[in-house]
Amino acid sequence: MTTDFIALFLNWLPSLVLIGIFVYFINRSMGVYSGRSGKTHGEMIEEYIVELKRQNDLIEKMVQDQEARLQRLESTRRSSSGGSGGGGAR
Repeated sequence: MTTDFIALFLNWLPSLVLIGIFVYFINRSMGVYSGRSGKTHGEMIEEYIVELKRQNDLIEKMVQDQEARLQRLESTRRSSSGGSGGGGAR
């Protein structure tokens, strides 16, 4: 009786190990989707989108500031050159 049980266990052992490995990897991959913080994949994407929008707004502000500086610089150059006709030739 005992030898039959051991033989049955040894025959099923490889299958049980494969099932255990499968369950381990499924749980591990689900941890990636739910995040380490317990958030769902959708919540993490929403936070990512909000952060991207914030960064985009900052970049747009920086571009506007640079364009304003460029316009001031160009207007300063135009006013400093006056009507000299392009700088005078020698």
